[in-house]
Amino acid sequence: MANTYKRFIQNQFEKVKSTASEFISTRSEEDDDESLIELNPQYYVELKEIADMQHTTVQALVNGIIVQYLTSAPHELAPISVAQKEENPLLYLDGICKLKN
Repeated sequence: MANTYKRFIQNQFEKVKSTASEFISTRSEEDDDESLIELNPQYYVELKEIADMQHTTVQALVNGIIVQYLTSAPHELAPISVAQKEENPLLYLDGICKLKN
């Protein structure tokens, strides 16, 4: 039983290392586009019309929408299921970090 648990922990640790390594390697490629987001073209046109009427920019509207969302979003996150943790080993790491706090 101890060997099975040890193998399971080692397997999960290897998954975490592999995922973290992939994340770090792809992160450097995405650094240039870090501040860009993609909008649905239809939403952009609608936001552009509103922004023009209000003598502002689409960026200002989107930033306002984001601020409103963040202030109204629940601060408590739903618990992470074991299936989600197995699909994404970084969630195990996140759970371990939260235990220390």
